[in-house]
Amino acid sequence: MPELPEVENIARSLRDGVPSLQGRCIRAVHQVWKGVFSKVSSRDSLLELEGYQFASVTRHGKFLILGLKSPNEQANAECFLVVHLRMTGRLFLVPHEQAFDRYTRLALLLDNNVALRFDDPRKFGRVWLVDDPAAVISGLGPDALSVGSEEFASRLAAYRRQLKPLLLDQSFLAGIGNIYADESLFRARLHPLTISSHLEPAEVKRLFISIKAVLDEAVAANGANIDGVFKAGKFLISVYGRDGCQCFVCGTKIIKIRVGQRGTHLCPLCQKLS
Repeated sequence: MPELPEVENIARSLRDGVPSLQGRCIRAVHQVWKGVFSKVSSRDSLLELEGYQFASVTRHGKFLILGLKSPNEQANAECFLVVHLRMTGRLFLVPHEQAFDRYTRLALLLDNNVALRFDDPRKFGRVWLVDDPAAVISGLGPDALSVGSEEFASRLAAYRRQLKPLLLDQSFLAGIGNIYADESLFRARLHPLTISSHLEPAEVKRLFISIKAVLDEAVAANGANIDGVFKAGKFLISVYGRDGCQCFVCGTKIIKIRVGQRGTHLCPLCQKLS
């Protein structure tokens, strides 16, 4: 599943790439698969998006937020497409003639011979059309890439939970999934089963620094190439998926355990459970 670094790179590609999504006007909407839109959407019809212009591309956690403004000043001035890719979703710009594929679930035909295409082989991804992104993301914690050290420490102190499930809890921090939780805990030399309230101040600081460093490096590397969906990713994985391989730090074999029903990878020497 794409996590924060992969989604951040999609946001940057749509916002800063050539062509850019920003400024493009919607000429036609093709909902290829009815289930792609969530029922909590606050707008009645996709057809009303025709003529709207993309004004912003942002991200919170694993959610992409595409801001739209109306061409009619008398109408509701703005609305948002909120997208969650889930496991196999892809959102990207293509020429008009490439607007549809066997896995395309939604296609927006734009001006300048460009189309915004949402592909999803497994049909887990969802799109919301809302007047306010809070209708979708209000239950999320602060974004893991932008949270400050004091806020992180304060939020961590409010819980008494195992570290791995806590990092995966999107209401605690938004954006961290299985891959980067394992990588951050390894970098911080903390066992995934460690209880959050047992951490010393120095360990809290180390975990915060590790999370930020892992995410920053992964964003710079275009994410991780784990399942082949994001082939450009070149982030160097230290533990995730490397069970049976030697730890890059100490040479001990990486092991895989189950934590909160999730496969979890660690070095038993570098990440001793105290």
